[in-house]
Amino acid sequence: MKNKEELKVDVIEVTVTGTFKTAHVFNAELGILGVLTLKSGKGEGSFVGADDSLLAFNKTSIWKSNYELLQGNEVIASASPPKKKITRAFNLDFEGEIYTLSPGGSKRRSWTIKSSPGQAICEFLPRGALKRGALIWIQSEIPLALLVFGYCLVLKRWQEESAAAAS
Repeated sequence: MKNKEELKVDVIEVTVTGTFKTAHVFNAELGILGVLTLKSGKGEGSFVGADDSLLAFNKTSIWKSNYELLQGNEVIASASPPKKKITRAFNLDFEGEIYTLSPGGSKRRSWTIKSSPGQAICEFLPRGALKRGALIWIQSEIPLALLVFGYCLVLKRWQEESAAAAS
């Protein structure tokens, strides 16, 4: 997978199986794009693309919401909350380009990745009340690695929301 290679699809449905170790299958009209495997309760996982490319997702701090995406030993993306205000959003640095991932969009619990000029690139929505996973609406071409990284971050925020609601 070339990091700058961009997806040219409209919708991706992510389906989830497993309990303690979950598999998140990225399904598009053209077929399976890849599978993300996450360890429950940990901030880490790996994505294997349809072309056998490998990405690793890691939480870099126990106390802070800082994450990174690696391809091999190279960090290709990092995410951290904005420094100046208390928010659930993330600032993303993907290969030197800056994006924001913030809650809000067309529906409740949705999240949107925007470019630095503020253009919406894609929106993540839960699949439904009783279904795990997400629907990802792509509004502008996006590299698959950035899409996977965004999904991992949104999933972490959804898990935090669920844990807070349960307590």
